[in-house]
Amino acid sequence: MTPETDGYDPAAVRLVYEDMAADYAVRFGSELADADQADPDLEFLADATARFPDGPVLDLGCGPAQISRYLVSQGRRAVGLDFAPAMLAAAARLVPQASLIRADLLALPFLPAGFGAAVASYSLHHLPKARLATALEALHAVLKPGGVLVVITHGGPGEERLDRPGGQIVLSRYEADELAGRLGAAGFAPELIKVRPPRAGEYPADKIRIAARRRAF
Repeated sequence: MTPETDGYDPAAVRLVYEDMAADYAVRFGSELADADQADPDLEFLADATARFPDGPVLDLGCGPAQISRYLVSQGRRAVGLDFAPAMLAAAARLVPQASLIRADLLALPFLPAGFGAAVASYSLHHLPKARLATALEALHAVLKPGGVLVVITHGGPGEERLDRPGGQIVLSRYEADELAGRLGAAGFAPELIKVRPPRAGEYPADKIRIAARRRAF
């Protein structure tokens, strides 16, 4: 498929998150900070973070930077990337310790092998599945050998097209085995795979969490 037919409209995605930034920050900005220590998301992040080698950590599609907040609390240097200015403004207010960059995840403005790890938390699901390999290739390039990529996303089959005021956006869902296979094909070795059911008020799909280590090609 070409960019004109695969359903990926970055302007439409950006507008969705610009419009919801204030509410999104209130709802999710402190979710990890406020979570019980037995929360499965916090347990997964603790296990994944313990696998990270030295080096800064890229928070891909950072939104209000709840992942960056967690990383900073663990003594890591966090670099948050988002292409919605309102989300970055919320992130700057909530997590001033993080470095923040406005950019598209398909055009990462970083030198090769500059990061020890990267976390893509609910940021790859608006890419058509045909573009996932491109995104993973770029993440492979910015991670140093042995670096760890964490992907958190919605489970399930296929793609869904959603009409929004700014245009149509894509919601891609992955089964855990499918996503692990895609990561493996992109040069990552999955080390930790966790799945949990959705909570009340969440998008009604299982939550897929995978930590995978970058292999050297």
